[in-house]
Amino acid sequence: MRRWNDDVGEWRGLDSLGQAPRYAAIAEILHTFNSDRKVLDVGCGEGVLRGWLPEYTDYTGIERSSLAVQIAVERNSLAKIIHTSAERFDARGERFASIVFNEMLYYTADPVGLLRKYAALLWQGGVILCSIYEKPKVGKETSWRRKLWHFFDHRCPLSNVHCAGMVRSFVAREAWPILEDRTVATPGGSSAWHIWLATPRATHEPEPELQGQN
Repeated sequence: MRRWNDDVGEWRGLDSLGQAPRYAAIAEILHTFNSDRKVLDVGCGEGVLRGWLPEYTDYTGIERSSLAVQIAVERNSLAKIIHTSAERFDARGERFASIVFNEMLYYTADPVGLLRKYAALLWQGGVILCSIYEKPKVGKETSWRRKLWHFFDHRCPLSNVHCAGMVRSFVAREAWPILEDRTVATPGGSSAWHIWLATPRATHEPEPELQGQN
């Protein structure tokens, strides 16, 4: 198994059986809300999510690790993989039915800014899906230290709790309707993935095939 890394850590095993419940839940949620037709996977890593989506999915993944991009391209013939960061990505006018932030928001300098940026890339009625790893007990001291570290050095991830709080507050302020709010337990552990789906209140044109249909 090849290892790949970026400036916040080393990654491997994203396609392991231990990660399967999260990917299965994400794929199911997107399919349930008819949002798996055109997907943008932000911080896609090796493109593991593509393998969980239907063949008809028009999938675009963006990733800043060059090795991860290489692996994603090799394993996904039915995908468009772009080597860029979430902050620098330019959609060039392209719109999506869903945008996925799968365990990546707390590795960014400005999670709320990214949510705001990417909400503008959705078709009318499009959705944003976020997955954030959570533990039942996180010490306040550790959480505040992580906040300070992140403030001075964005390579240090936010604490999961702090990031989740920022995201929840932002979604509440923007009055984004929550369509799904689910907790998926990690195999054999006390931790979980918190997965939610929201549709931003924004006015964009409908998807091309839906234009003129009322």
